[in-house]
Amino acid sequence: MNISKFFRLSLGVWRSQRTGHNHELSHVEDLQSTVTARPLNLDDPQLLKCCRDCGIDSYETSTPYRVDEDYEARFTHWEESHSYLVIPVPNPDNANQGTLLYCYLDLDLQPSRGTYELGRDGTLMLKITDENTVRDDRIWFPSANLRLHVSTIRPSDRSVTTTTFTSNVRTSPASTFPENKAIALQR
Repeated sequence: MNISKFFRLSLGVWRSQRTGHNHELSHVEDLQSTVTARPLNLDDPQLLKCCRDCGIDSYETSTPYRVDEDYEARFTHWEESHSYLVIPVPNPDNANQGTLLYCYLDLDLQPSRGTYELGRDGTLMLKITDENTVRDDRIWFPSANLRLHVSTIRPSDRSVTTTTFTSNVRTSPASTFPENKAIALQR
């Protein structure tokens, strides 16, 4: 598997179940969500703005996409929605390694920048470092319609404080979206 195929597999509509544990607060979260990942054209205004803000040319990206998530906490019935862009920027000499940008569309947050590496076994490893936190993620596909994701988050100067496990089951394939010129060029 290569990185373009990995991100193309991420497109579509997913039913997500996330369980997390904050070790410092002894807090457990149990969230369900619907996740919709849609491909972006390289001339998409939101993509262009995020790339400009991060000093990246949109034509350096590979398979950028938009994610819309609708969350619901199972026990408190708390609901929330968020949207963000996922923008892979592969290394020129090895596309299976590179920079990953997360640009939040509805939160007043600066874009997050991290690194990615796609392992030989098809597991995507992410490391995202912000001002105060370090986040390590592993994402893999046991099958084309099942995606698993584990994450650890810690303050940059301490041990792990939060762990999460997420399972995503595809409910609608990416083929339901119109053909995307940017992705078609990368096939």
